[in-house]
Amino acid sequence: MGITWKSLAILGVSVGLTGLWIGNAPADDEAVFPMPRGKTLVNECGSCHTAYAPGLLPARSWRKMLSELDNHFGEDVSVQEPLRLALLKDHEDMAADGAFADMRMRRIAGSVPANAAPQRITDTAFFKFMHDEVPKSFWRRKAIGTPANCIACHPRANAGHYGEREVRIPQ
Repeated sequence: MGITWKSLAILGVSVGLTGLWIGNAPADDEAVFPMPRGKTLVNECGSCHTAYAPGLLPARSWRKMLSELDNHFGEDVSVQEPLRLALLKDHEDMAADGAFADMRMRRIAGSVPANAAPQRITDTAFFKFMHDEVPKSFWRRKAIGTPANCIACHPRANAGHYGEREVRIPQ
């Protein structure tokens, strides 16, 4: 049995598809977190601050946060109940311990004590580890202002992209 054009074509297509699949896979440092399909999260939450990817906190954190919208870090950002429930579902489904969590998100969830529901992503062990080499003076820069201003350095944070290769630290 010899090599046929058909077997060479199948091999070529297989190698090509494998290369395409590997080429489109996120690199380890890309830190891509899934975002809900609709624009509700970006439109509602992202109108005031970075639309944080739900995978950055466990579901219990999002439940607590979305149940206290009348005092959201000192602000009343209450929304109609149907909208709140839609946001809650998106956050629970895509939370660090949600149905769609990947390995990175599960590590985030595992680093949060079971009896804790942190409200600030910046308080999580994951955030602290990922930003441990950022000098404190950077956070005080006018264009950044606070560690919670993800989009200042991660231009695609509203799309769930927090990769190191995309970081642009403002002056």
